[in-house]
Amino acid sequence: MPRKRRPRRLINRYAQRRLYDVETRTYVSVEQLRELRAEGFEVVIREVETGRYVSDEILPSGFDA
Repeated sequence: MPRKRRPRRLINRYAQRRLYDVETRTYVSVEQLRELRAEGFEVVIREVETGRYVSDEILPSGFDA
């Protein structure tokens, strides 16, 4: 039986480390990202200037704990 995928939330990272939730159209804090993860969302962070995905660089290991 295939695993069910977690819903994904795209977060854009702008200059000065501002994080923008594309779905809700609001700026979010790191604490709000922690809450999204706790709710079961896969948080994907994309750097707007370069187009690179930087989720692993922004979210430290043990972030869900």
